[in-house]
Amino acid sequence: MLRPLFRSINRPWKQSDAAHPKGTGRWFDGFHFAEAARLPGFPVRVFLLAAALVLILSLAGCTQNLGGNISGWNALTVGDEVVYVGTKNGGVQALTDRGDGVFSETWRYPPTEDSSDSLDGVYSTPLLASGLLYVAAENGYLYALDPENGSVSERGWRRPQGQDENLLPLVGGPAYEPVNRLVVVGSEDGRLYSYDAETGEPPWRPFQTGDKIWSTPVVGNLDGIPVIYVGSHDGNVYAIGAADGQEMWRFQTGGVVAGRLLLLDRMIIAGSFDKKLYAIDAFDGSKLWEFEGGNWFWAGAVSNGSTIFAPNMDGRIYALDRSGIPQWEFDTGAEIVSPPVLVPRGLVVANRYGDLILLDVSRNASQRELHRLTLGDAEVKSPIHAVGDTVYVGSDDGSARRVEVHEQFSEAVLTARACWKHDEECR
Repeated sequence: MLRPLFRSINRPWKQSDAAHPKGTGRWFDGFHFAEAARLPGFPVRVFLLAAALVLILSLAGCTQNLGGNISGWNALTVGDEVVYVGTKNGGVQALTDRGDGVFSETWRYPPTEDSSDSLDGVYSTPLLASGLLYVAAENGYLYALDPENGSVSERGWRRPQGQDENLLPLVGGPAYEPVNRLVVVGSEDGRLYSYDAETGEPPWRPFQTGDKIWSTPVVGNLDGIPVIYVGSHDGNVYAIGAADGQEMWRFQTGGVVAGRLLLLDRMIIAGSFDKKLYAIDAFDGSKLWEFEGGNWFWAGAVSNGSTIFAPNMDGRIYALDRSGIPQWEFDTGAEIVSPPVLVPRGLVVANRYGDLILLDVSRNASQRELHRLTLGDAEVKSPIHAVGDTVYVGSDDGSARRVEVHEQFSEAVLTARACWKHDEECR
């Protein structure tokens, strides 16, 4: 099972809390996890232990009882008032949002708890495209499920075929390329895989990078030519032709590129574990600018077209203009792994303590934080999902929540309206 990102043994290798208050994330400084993650065979389960002591012990083969085991980050997506959750018990569940505070189960895959086809875990957002629900699983398979009933045998499929052992996890999510009707996904084996969205047949050989891929691919178009962009633990951002799977260019950063890239017109915005955010020309891979933050840029950036909002492991959101010039920054109080989402009233960001924060994104806001909702002990690492003023959140306590952004006494607030937890009462 994948080890939790932040649960180490009393947070070893940190400087004093007096020097770096709780939540700053500065206790990662001084240890090159990005370099350690490049070691051949260094597994995802070990990398996510955020402490140097645990790393040293794990390299000696002593990881079994260190930290707590988890199965995925409870990643979810939404379509037609149905919430699809990659659950912590190794499955996928479709939940109908009835609007009364209760999610009712529509179907689950696999249909029984004792099934041998457990997904083990889901870490990135499932994808609704081409009439199917695509789910990347920790067991190394990409599933194409019928969103109506969760079947993989009628209209769906599971790939790769003919391989039941030794598959490495799919940590990043799938992406859809509409021109060639492809679904692409990266693997811990360092390859980007492509499949025909309907049949699951691979149109080209997997594209090989120099290390594992956790980054969810993004799809763009260069003067009519569809291109797939993805980051790798080898520190590169790659542009790959969707028609033939051939490399078009690569850009080298100084650390792991684990998060989803942002395609903003002609620019690719990529965060790296070298603490820098890069703007790369989408056509030729040349560097346009770079910006340095306080720690790793893990979660992908988002943009409203004029401003780039980049979350950092130092707990801050950095707002930059399209030229990379800082506009403002805000400290959420804890590390950020989940990408933020834009809603009509501003930016919603989730930090690892389970704080859901609504921010005013105007440059000269008199009060940046509009409201904060704490989801108990529920750490949030999977991407959150927004539909208008509604935000859906999957968290490490195994829950899925619907949170509304609304006006209360002339102020914008966040209110939890519905909650679900697999076979348990949800609070």
